[in-house]
Amino acid sequence: MTSTVETIIRPSQSLPVIIALCLWRWRWEITWLTVLAVVYYHLITPDGWEFAPVPALLVMAAPVPVVLTVRPFRRFLRNRVWCVITRHRIRACLTEMRTLNYSGNLPFIVACISTKTGEAVYLWMRPGLSAEDLDNKSETIAAACWARTAKISRSERNASAIRVDIDRRDPLAKTTITSPLLEDTDGMPEAAVNDDALLALITQDNATGDTDSSEPPAKTGTSGEGRSRTSKTKFGTTVNDSQAAILGPNGEDVSDYV
Repeated sequence: MTSTVETIIRPSQSLPVIIALCLWRWRWEITWLTVLAVVYYHLITPDGWEFAPVPALLVMAAPVPVVLTVRPFRRFLRNRVWCVITRHRIRACLTEMRTLNYSGNLPFIVACISTKTGEAVYLWMRPGLSAEDLDNKSETIAAACWARTAKISRSERNASAIRVDIDRRDPLAKTTITSPLLEDTDGMPEAAVNDDALLALITQDNATGDTDSSEPPAKTGTSGEGRSRTSKTKFGTTVNDSQAAILGPNGEDVSDYV
């Protein structure tokens, strides 16, 4: 009984390269942690404001309600947080899909910028990789990034440049489209309603039911036989088991076509 063995090649990189890559991938987290540590140090040290630890933390948390209340600040913070998360999720998805060359190198994530519907991630394919390695992988990338959809496109000038559009929201979802066709005909003049043959037919509620819809009298021909002939009308109605029938010019039932 045979079994399949998958060999995963890890890139042979030196320690400085590994450290540089880690600093690049986690640069936003390292920057924010450094800023918070410096501010906290200046708040509690005697050379600074000399706060107690708890008041120092409260002072540091004071700008958070302002950022969450003001819409431009809140939107900017949300977009930056999603860009950082998307970068990590894209790299994790490419690792799990084995989108790497024979040397074990993943595509290089150049940048991640926010858009009106989500984020746009720019990839630089390493030697041995191309856009064909990402064919039919849009649903997998969308699921990894917790998004609605994902669209993969290639640059027309350079085959190594790949753009992945992550769609998280629909800007037209909360937009209400008003149309005059959704209103009733109360405000319309009666002449406009009567000109419409269909509306005029619908408004014939009891008018046609109360009137006797008798056929024209039979005419006697030369042979003596009685022959009934239906007059040519544009629209006619006959009541049959509480169902109105619409007759055409030739007397044909055209109810199914209206």
